[in-house]
Amino acid sequence: MRKLIAALCALALFAPAALAASHFVKVSPSTVKAGKTVRVFGSVGTGCGRTDPAIVFSRAFKGATKLDWAGVPALYLKQSKHGGFSARVTIRKAIKPGRYHVGGRCGGGNFGSATLKVTKP
Repeated sequence: MRKLIAALCALALFAPAALAASHFVKVSPSTVKAGKTVRVFGSVGTGCGRTDPAIVFSRAFKGATKLDWAGVPALYLKQSKHGGFSARVTIRKAIKPGRYHVGGRCGGGNFGSATLKVTKP
């Protein structure tokens, strides 16, 4: 009985962290010179429908895409079978150096964010 209680306590302690990590957005590299390409990738987890696009948005993507979400340049990415997504985006040379928020949305809610630092070309 003690082993069962210990196992349940461990599950209760670690399960939230495992679930929280199931949806995310990452940018690689996290620092890029304007004019260079970054990879945005992640997972929507179980938070949206299989056919819904993963929307990744950032003001750093200005001029790299004609699409937007709420007035912010955005990529609409197809999910893999397990909810993953990945794309490459070239940051225009005209983008001002600074730190840019990169957000992810799907199914009407946010699922993650990252920071992209853009430096001079």
